Amino acid sequence: MPDYQSNTPALWQSLLPQPDANSHKYSRGYVLIQGGYPMTGAARLAALAAARSGAGITAIAVPENAFSIYASQLLSVMAKPYSNIADLHALILDARVGALLIGPGAGNSTDTRQTTLTMLQSGKPVVIDADALSTFARQLDKLSKTITAACVLTPHAGEFQRLFGINPASNLDERISQVLQASQQTNAVILLKGAHTVIAAPDGRVIVNEDAPPTLATAGAGDVLAGMISSLLAQGMPALEAAAAAAWIHSEAARLFGIGLMAEDLPELVPQVLEQLLA
Repeated sequence: MPDYQSNTPALWQSLLPQPDANSHKYSRGYVLIQGGYPMTGAARLAALAAARSGAGITAIAVPENAFSIYASQLLSVMAKPYSNIADLHALILDARVGALLIGPGAGNSTDTRQTTLTMLQSGKPVVIDADALSTFARQLDKLSKTITAACVLTPHAGEFQRLFGINPASNLDERISQVLQASQQTNAVILLKGAHTVIAAPDGRVIVNEDAPPTLATAGAGDVLAGMISSLLAQGMPALEAAAAAAWIHSEAARLFGIGLMAEDLPELVPQVLEQLLA
């Protein structure tokens, strides 16, 4: 049986970012999210989750033709327009940016794949989710060779199968072995979403987030989780602990809401969970 730890706050609570009277918005972490078009809601959900998880600045890099859509829907989250790939890459390389997220609503395209590689080459912590994972189907070596800094991959079962060529096992022990092998193959923390979310690091540590509420099986919940992880990374948490903390807080927020949960509800409950953890 593979060794693993059940996800509890004892594993990461001491590493949660603490409020500091001397902090400013940049020192609290700057998250930049790649925003897609026409699926604009996914990146907006991720951005709201990043902000509610404590990031001092959250921004979405948006295609110029979608700027008005994003700008009209966002207040504290900034929309940063770009007209070409060079402009987008300049936003990524801004020295103030502390963590990057790509995937939610990004589109399965060569541009998404190239932007993911640019993010990884920046040396900043990166969360790769959704479409950005699918762009590397049958090109896993290209992704693995580019991961040199903190990186978290957040596939669901279908994305895991496309990326690694194997279906996640229903047996927990086998599933843990698969995720750990994938983590070591890519040199990234991997969070495989499910009723028992398995989180593995290349150094062999495995954390299982057990018994997630079934209400999390709703569109957009994964985008929220990715935004939360990117926020904690931007605030200085190590990758495994950031992923585990976000998964636990995500589940607790869903439990607080109960039946009828929509993804939009989750970010609004994150501060309540954080307040209890930081008390």
